[in-house]
Amino acid sequence: MPPMRPRPASCSRRSIEMTLVKRVPGKTARPPLHPAFDRGDQFEKRKLVMVQTAISAFNRRGFHATSLDKIAAELGLNKATLYHYFKNKADLLYECMLHAVNDGRLIAEQAEQCGGSGAEKLEHFLRLQFQTLAGRNGSSWLIADISALPEPRRNEVRRLSRIVDTKVQKFIADGVADGSIVTTEPKIAEFFLIGALNWLPRWYSPDGRISSDELATIFIQIVMDGLRHKPA
Repeated sequence: MPPMRPRPASCSRRSIEMTLVKRVPGKTARPPLHPAFDRGDQFEKRKLVMVQTAISAFNRRGFHATSLDKIAAELGLNKATLYHYFKNKADLLYECMLHAVNDGRLIAEQAEQCGGSGAEKLEHFLRLQFQTLAGRNGSSWLIADISALPEPRRNEVRRLSRIVDTKVQKFIADGVADGSIVTTEPKIAEFFLIGALNWLPRWYSPDGRISSDELATIFIQIVMDGLRHKPA
């Protein structure tokens, strides 16, 4: 019997169905299952779709007004299926927030790697955010009351959020240092930016007359005109 693969951590609340390959005389044993068809991989893909759908629902209706029944209905599932992936609605909210802050961190890191002036890195960050916030594949930004989480989880989300805040504040501080941005308060400037971005999923629809790219250009023009250094 071929060796069993390690049990994925994400499978703690589901049974693992193992397929044993019988060895037939004169025939070669079946090759290992391709990763694309791995059941654990499918579990995580389905969970991601559930999280993205929940983020969209929470942003449109609010956390407290959105039941698991409504989220399940949008997915064409029953509520019992969601409990296969999440303990309760607060557990789903926690996964949504982790997804949101992780996306923000990855975007900030990508903007940082692009180099350039502080203003250029900030503009790149904002454009990437608009691709996820206003794109058709589902927003990764979440507007929800963090107080719905238990205190240890609230603290973890806040800790991860501060990593993103710090990176964006550094873009602004770098811009002040290299002369591409004019502000005396990088932290306050970053709070204004993130506050404006936070509300975008609540009112913007990809099906409207303005595309996400067009909206990004408008937003960046308004923001950067206020921050960018203007020659005397």
